[in-house]
Amino acid sequence: MRKQAEQTNTAPKKTGRKPWRQKRVWTAFCALLAAGLLALGGCFLLSDELEVTFHHLYSPKAASGETIRVIVLSDLHNREFGPANQELVDQTAALRPDLIAIAGDMVNADDESLDVILSLCSRLLEIAPVYYSPGNHESSLMYEKGSHLENLLLEQGVHVLVNRAEAVTIHKTPLLIGGLTTSAEGYEEYGAAFFEEYERSGGFKLLIAHYPSLFYDYLADRSVDLGVCGHYHGGQVWIPFVGGLYHGDTGMFPKYSGGLYSLTHSTIFVSRGMGGHSGLPRINNRPELAVIDIRACLKNSEG
Repeated sequence: MRKQAEQTNTAPKKTGRKPWRQKRVWTAFCALLAAGLLALGGCFLLSDELEVTFHHLYSPKAASGETIRVIVLSDLHNREFGPANQELVDQTAALRPDLIAIAGDMVNADDESLDVILSLCSRLLEIAPVYYSPGNHESSLMYEKGSHLENLLLEQGVHVLVNRAEAVTIHKTPLLIGGLTTSAEGYEEYGAAFFEEYERSGGFKLLIAHYPSLFYDYLADRSVDLGVCGHYHGGQVWIPFVGGLYHGDTGMFPKYSGGLYSLTHSTIFVSRGMGGHSGLPRINNRPELAVIDIRACLKNSEG
């Protein structure tokens, strides 16, 4: 009996391998979960799907009860959203704009093909009037390479605004839609005379000016009801609560990189654009199709 008891006492003990295996499985699961979350986060941050943004501007110059809807397109850089930009056209049509403002750089200066922009504008014109103020890429094509882009757009019926303005009435509200195509460096030589006359208008002044830097100094204290700009591509990387990270013209943190900004006597909207030309990815900065609703100021009879 004693010998049998000793044999019982010397039986192999359990090694505890099962908890270790559970720990390894749990660690692998956590690693896979983290990898999946990182992948999802990366897909979100690098998403290149169109984003529709909505903005509201109240003005005493707007006829009471009548909203003017402006769609802003900028910096397409020959990109296509679906075959022949079908997705962009469909989304624009669904928003039912009163006018479409194009703030330049819809083409690339190093690509003389105009097929993308001409096809897009012909289809946009079926939706609403198109007002187009060229950016630096269009200017390079037209004035340095002899492109007939301006004439081809005019033949389609696009209102091409090169340092000039056109009057129009929408929903009983008189507007003077202008295009200021020069950069800040060339403003005094090419843009000042136009703007001096333009500013005297009593109607609602909608100014399409590709370069936000014009509003840094020259136009910072001038009177524009709504300025529409592009050029900075949303700073390439969009940082929540901060704005755009970088543009070659300004360096880090462009002053006006995306959205509505209230100035001394003006409100400007800076589009984050829809494409790019540098080859760098847009991070947390989806291509933007912007909607600006201009409405009458609400009467406030109470203090």
